[in-house]
Amino acid sequence: MGLITKEMKIINSDFLSSDNSGIPFIMNGKSVEIGLKIWKENILDEPYYFVLPNRNEIKNAVNNSLNSENIKSLSIYNRIEEIIEISSKIEKYEENISRIISLETGKSLEQSREEVLSAEKIMENSWALISSSDMNSRDGPISFVSDSNNIINQVKIENGISIVFPSFTSPFFTTISSIIRSIISGLPVIVRPSSYSMISSLSAVSLFSDSSLINDISFIPIRGLTNMDLFDNEDFTYYFYGKKINYKNLFKILSGKFISNCTGRVSVILCNLPENVDLISNSIAKLSLKHSGQACGSISWLISLESIKNEIVESIADRFSQSLVGNPLEGKEVGPLKNKEVADRSTKLINDAIYKGGTLLTGGLTNGRYIEPTLIDNVTKNSEILWTDIEAPVLASTSVSSCSEAISIAKMMSGASAVIVFGSDNIINKIGKTKKGIIIKGSNNIENILNSICYTSGDPINEIPKSPFPGRLGFDKSLIIY
Repeated sequence: MGLITKEMKIINSDFLSSDNSGIPFIMNGKSVEIGLKIWKENILDEPYYFVLPNRNEIKNAVNNSLNSENIKSLSIYNRIEEIIEISSKIEKYEENISRIISLETGKSLEQSREEVLSAEKIMENSWALISSSDMNSRDGPISFVSDSNNIINQVKIENGISIVFPSFTSPFFTTISSIIRSIISGLPVIVRPSSYSMISSLSAVSLFSDSSLINDISFIPIRGLTNMDLFDNEDFTYYFYGKKINYKNLFKILSGKFISNCTGRVSVILCNLPENVDLISNSIAKLSLKHSGQACGSISWLISLESIKNEIVESIADRFSQSLVGNPLEGKEVGPLKNKEVADRSTKLINDAIYKGGTLLTGGLTNGRYIEPTLIDNVTKNSEILWTDIEAPVLASTSVSSCSEAISIAKMMSGASAVIVFGSDNIINKIGKTKKGIIIKGSNNIENILNSICYTSGDPINEIPKSPFPGRLGFDKSLIIY
């Protein structure tokens, strides 16, 4: 038995295969081992398998969920009380779940614990999901004040089935948050896990095993897009990486390329030098290395005025050089990337940036799926790394002669859906008018703000303005956070 299956056995042995070497699929709370065994490896190259159901079994899972009346027989208050009781199991198995997340995603144990605690918090505050929250709008983009607390979105009673697609970078949290929103809404749940983080998602499902709610939860792995047509139904509600999405848009996204996170990566614009350079430099460096640059809220680009950039770039370089690469269970901050293909693509982007004039200040070395914390200064505008999403511990620094030039670059960056701006409110508003996404006013609190955004129960761009009154706070530009 490998490390990852040992951790799962401690949490719930019923949700492990009978030979302790793999994981079954779950149909309405019942473990099933009949099917094709697909072998895979975790980040430490330890093999384990998952049971792949055939088409008829997937169809049965859908039909059984549609016919389920168990969840409808419980009042919404009883559902919430059960969810709150289940949250205490997270505290009991916090370390085991954190180790599973680190073993599957390569995230540091510290980041994995942060994810687990966020899931526990949203369960403990389930009552907030059916209560109103005040939002203030103004002309143009929407503004609101964010803090380190989780942003909670309202739910409503719905019909059909909830199909959950967990995030690779936050598999436990997005599974938990989607399940509880679905259950409170009165929807049976089918979790379709990421192939990279199956046991993390299964550990979330297993927490419901001793409750009456488990009878309305299924865990159904599907290889690639095979049999996805069975979920093609307007009556189903979809949660894609924790974000509620229309089913037509879901299949459109699944057919092409997509950023594997709710908000993608982040760029920082320096039009003014922060008051506390060391503090902000440390925050930018830490967030650049968050989940090896793969996570929601990972900073990948620094755009700054030439006259102020050197001090902060040097400080970030110093922080990068002190970061350790390796096994996350051994306390290393920078773990492996999710696969060799992502690592190879990132290496090509690094080499392209250097070839076109960029200056390599730290890192640059790769070893399989590991990439050293890499800081490239003087990245030119014709470098591919500036215009595409990079899922690696890499920060690209670009100089500009004016804030207008910085705004022009930011609005064309497809990889960055969030921008942190150290500058005047006027500059922030200009970016808000030209780029749809999240615009954050630079402060000492940027780490808490990004964590708050990334651990919502949906995509803040689409969900926050719709809660609590759908359509009333709609916008077509950006979301500004002060």
